[in-house]
Amino acid sequence: AVRRNANRGFADLALFEVGQVFLSDEPQGQKTYATAVRAGAPGRNWQGGKSLTVFDAKADLAAALDVLGHDIDKLQLVAEAPAWAHPGRGGRVQLGPTNIIGWFGELHPAWAEELDVDGPLVAFELDLDAIPEPRRKTTRGKGALKLSDLMPLERDFAFLVDRKVAAAAMLRAA
Repeated sequence: AVRRNANRGFADLALFEVGQVFLSDEPQGQKTYATAVRAGAPGRNWQGGKSLTVFDAKADLAAALDVLGHDIDKLQLVAEAPAWAHPGRGGRVQLGPTNIIGWFGELHPAWAEELDVDGPLVAFELDLDAIPEPRRKTTRGKGALKLSDLMPLERDFAFLVDRKVAAAAMLRAA
């Protein structure tokens, strides 16, 4: 998909997919993953474009985790890149020593060559089945907002008054 888009002139792109991954033929080998890949420049700035780095992949993963209710700063980051990542330019996110949540990194040059993709590519994959439900904080907040089914009515009034009338007097009268 990255190559097809690049061939059509869309060099800067971000693709995201959620789907099934089959790690084995056993029922527990079926997982649901969210994956994303970005190609091109991460954004233009006054100094000109810059190439994508492992930190862009980590930021994308952090944004996805944030939407799911988890703060990446409260998870463990391990400097162990996945097989598809450039050595030393990737990492793993986990919750405890055995619960691996996801991986991120720059795509290995050999993989990019095999896929016939030019330029820097960064990606992440997130095991949605490994992510626990976020803890709900008990608060003393108000309940859900219940709005009326009736339409609100607003009126705008204008009054002509003498200049000598004080604004405070008008407010008291209202």
